[in-house]
Amino acid sequence: MSDRVGYLWTTAALLVGLTACASPGPKVAPQKPAVAIIEEPPGAEGETEQVESDDGPIRIAVDVDDPERWLSVESVRDGAAGAWATGDFDADRNKLDIRTRDVERFAVDTGRVAIDWERPVILGINGRNSELRRRDFRVYHFVRDDHGSWIVLEP
Repeated sequence: MSDRVGYLWTTAALLVGLTACASPGPKVAPQKPAVAIIEEPPGAEGETEQVESDDGPIRIAVDVDDPERWLSVESVRDGAAGAWATGDFDADRNKLDIRTRDVERFAVDTGRVAIDWERPVILGINGRNSELRRRDFRVYHFVRDDHGSWIVLEP
């Protein structure tokens, strides 16, 4: 009986020792998502403008002909000053995350984003997630309906 108890105590001590020494693995820094509207001015190459966001002031690019731009505001709420939209794409999660203020209509050019259409595409707009499905067009136009939800306009 004492041999069995000694065996159990030895096994328990080894498990505790191994658990205490176990490393969770190397820490990997998360990949920085692609940013559609930049936070720092690009210097002399492009003009920027500072706007307020929930996270404090950010700088946005003014050059709407930028070939890297995949998000654009098409119309703003009447009487709104300082309307804006900003977006990130997280390739690991295959997620577009878009934040807007006083925007009534915006467009996303999916040809300028490295979306993996073989996986589900998560679309987050102002904190509300849904799935974006592939259509026969490259540029998706979103408009706010009467209830404040965003809907995709068919071309």
